[in-house]
Amino acid sequence: MMGGQVAFFCTVGRGMERFVLHEVSAKLSAAEVESLPGKVFFKGNPDLCALRKVKSAERLFLLLHRGPPITACTGANSWERPPGGGGQLWDVFVALRSLVQGDVSLWPETLRVWEAFQEQLPPLGTSHGQEKAFKRRSDTDQTEPKAKTWRGETEEAAAPQGTAPDPVTHPPVGHSAEPVTFRVSCRCAGVCAKTMTAQDVSRIIGVSLSKQFGWKVDLRRPRLEIFVHLNDMYSVVGFPILRQSLANRDYIQRAGLRATTAWAMASMAEIDTAKYILDPMCGVGTILLEAAMEWPHAIFLGIDKSESQLKIAVQNVTKAGVMGSVAFLRGSVLALPVIPDSMDVVISDIPFGRKFTFSKDITELLPDIIHQMERVLRVGGVLVLLLSQKLHYRLKTNYKFKSMEGENLQDGGSQCGSEDAKAEEQTAESTLDFPTLIHVESHPVSLGSTEAVIFKCKKSSRAATL
Repeated sequence: MMGGQVAFFCTVGRGMERFVLHEVSAKLSAAEVESLPGKVFFKGNPDLCALRKVKSAERLFLLLHRGPPITACTGANSWERPPGGGGQLWDVFVALRSLVQGDVSLWPETLRVWEAFQEQLPPLGTSHGQEKAFKRRSDTDQTEPKAKTWRGETEEAAAPQGTAPDPVTHPPVGHSAEPVTFRVSCRCAGVCAKTMTAQDVSRIIGVSLSKQFGWKVDLRRPRLEIFVHLNDMYSVVGFPILRQSLANRDYIQRAGLRATTAWAMASMAEIDTAKYILDPMCGVGTILLEAAMEWPHAIFLGIDKSESQLKIAVQNVTKAGVMGSVAFLRGSVLALPVIPDSMDVVISDIPFGRKFTFSKDITELLPDIIHQMERVLRVGGVLVLLLSQKLHYRLKTNYKFKSMEGENLQDGGSQCGSEDAKAEEQTAESTLDFPTLIHVESHPVSLGSTEAVIFKCKKSSRAATL
């Protein structure tokens, strides 16, 4: 069993660092939390159930090493240089070998912690409901677990060129006399990538591990995957704890928007204090599903014009077991069948790219779409939209929103002030395209090959008298 806090890190999509920072601090009471582009480092308790509640991260790793860039470590070693000096390539080679041979107890100790985590995992192929049952009986079930398989999503394994490595297979863990089988997955960037390939790095570390501990390289069916990331900011080595990404939700049958992005949007929408939440272009319901799983107290309504999308949405929420709080309705975002001022939150992924199915250009329809959302949103309510960079730029440059300065977002705000000031305010508001919406923030996020922006507004209590 593990005791005390353990060092972890998560990989995250661009723009998602702030959400992971908040989650590990709030949900895990983590210590020494630090963010770098693409990663969040922290220390926490070895509670796998709690760790899996981090919804905005991509992958979860047990941290073995974190240090300065490999190139910054060159020249500061006691290895004898070959004749002629060896140059920078030799320095990098020695620095990589030192990752293994610098602290001989580090690798076996980290492996034991990793093995303890594997014992907490359910057998491969377990459904969402079965997994919950497995967690309840895991402390008393003495049955030997089945072999487990894990496949990395983004890292390049050191396999021979032209061959595809098999998923990692985890045999039963424990203190076995058999040597550890492993493969190294490496990502190189910056100066290091110009000096060595990812395959070169993987080979050096692999040979060093074999010589130091007797571990055996197995590119096809390894017991352990070793993640190495080298760039001009840091060098990181870790063991993936889970077989798949945290972004792969067991409770989602058919995915639409990436679950991490959907969760980030919901977290910005202040749903913890809301009761009625609307997604007027819900698609397969990913945003509402993520929100309902995290904030089950609220009531969620999804509207979409596509019957086939709504059928999938119903299947998703049924599998997740949240049908009691999520309902769907067929309708158009251009004529929402919702009474005015009734929703605490309106949240939506505005279609763009291949998802776009309207007969008109989305840039032409966007003002009408937002006006409908503004109509059904109550005073003090929150509007959160996912926009392409193009749509966001057009919205910010061609349309006027209310200023945040001096606004009272509560219904029935103060009526004090001179008649001249009120007249001036009404004149200014008459030029606004969205007279009650106050732009709060725009947060850029990555959707893989596409860049997008999470756009947040609040509805104010006053509008111009026209």
